[in-house]
Amino acid sequence: MNRAATAIVIGASITGLLAARALSERFGRVVVLDKDDLSGADGPRKAVPQGQHIHVIWSGGAAAIERLLPGLWAEMRDRGAVAFDNSRDMRWFHRGVWKLRVPTAFAMHSQSRPLLEQRIRARVAALPGVEILERATVRELLWEAGGARVVGVRVAEGRGATRELAGELVVDASGRASRLPEWLEQHGYARAPESTVGIDLKYASRLYEIPLDGSRDWQVMAVYGGPPQSRRAGVIFPIEGGRWIVTLSGCLGDHPAGEEAGFLEFARGLDRPELYEAIAAARPLSEIAVYGFPTEVRRRYEALARLPGGVIAMGDASCAFNPLYGQGVSVCALEAEALARCVAARPRTERVDTDHLPRRYYRAAAPIVARAWLLASATDLLFPEARGPRPPALGLFGWYNRQILEASSVDEVVLSRFLEVLHFLKPPTALFAPSILLRAGRWALGRRPAAPPDAD
Repeated sequence: MNRAATAIVIGASITGLLAARALSERFGRVVVLDKDDLSGADGPRKAVPQGQHIHVIWSGGAAAIERLLPGLWAEMRDRGAVAFDNSRDMRWFHRGVWKLRVPTAFAMHSQSRPLLEQRIRARVAALPGVEILERATVRELLWEAGGARVVGVRVAEGRGATRELAGELVVDASGRASRLPEWLEQHGYARAPESTVGIDLKYASRLYEIPLDGSRDWQVMAVYGGPPQSRRAGVIFPIEGGRWIVTLSGCLGDHPAGEEAGFLEFARGLDRPELYEAIAAARPLSEIAVYGFPTEVRRRYEALARLPGGVIAMGDASCAFNPLYGQGVSVCALEAEALARCVAARPRTERVDTDHLPRRYYRAAAPIVARAWLLASATDLLFPEARGPRPPALGLFGWYNRQILEASSVDEVVLSRFLEVLHFLKPPTALFAPSILLRAGRWALGRRPAAPPDAD
């Protein structure tokens, strides 16, 4: 470890905290800066408007967090978070069918965002050399003469004057509002190419007391429609405190309401009535929180021919996914592991090469992001009204995706492979393995003899 080296992380989000953990073994000092007041923050933070909504973790992401912070999930369960089998314990209606419910190895973790963030923050803050500074807003990056690399940040703490904070590496984990594209452009660098999908998503969440009902055989319920016909979805997840968090979502003009009658009426209009029936008589414990997400954005920093040393973007600062698919936390955990591998590329006695680290990191993170982006963006682009360039063979993707989803209602092998991809345990190409193609084809021939649409 180079004890003289300092790394700076912009944002004490889950991404920022996991980045700090990844850096802590190779930098003597890691300073995490956040504009919020974090002391005693038991509820959702002002800077995290999505904090009132459900945050679940897929198995691959949960395993990455556990490797970075051993014992975290046992601690979370001790505090009331819920672990459940993504098949056996979940009643899941998807694209016109109920999925099979069988025991699997695909565990998910369900908890409120504040609890998850608090426990990760407490673990990271206890690491040697890590400092978390509250009410600290980064105004700009500091550059060495000539602009070849970033050497720190200018930060304002509270309402006081700004000061300079020097560092060998700056990690931008500031989220969707990242100013890194503008900062790079101001110093002569090209903006990263962007891919966008306009989906106009809004979702509304409310806490309920879990009803006492001995006949209920599920812990989680999800009702998903599917493009192009159905724009609505609804989920019920258990969280700490014996509570349900119920989230309703809709896109492209079909949005849930922020008042009770409209919220329930939207739930009544889902593709199946079971979710509405489950919450209609349940006791609400909170107001309805509404959050809007107009556009998915992927910034392809790995595609830039020229990058400055000493600065990288992670999490939503580089790719903001449609939150309906719950990919964000898992992706940022896998990104943090990729960062840890990159900074450990040299022996511990040598200085971390932060001049070339951005290129190495972006190359390592690109496949992680690309896999999640493919699944989310291609699915959303099946809505004709979604805004964004269509990839080649989108029609064929939509047809085959439907065969996989429908076959998962009867075929345990197809279901298992589908879940492996969702849980970041296999890449999307695993859905095209010969055995899965054969099973999906049998389903299509048995239920829908018509040929798939043209690939264009």
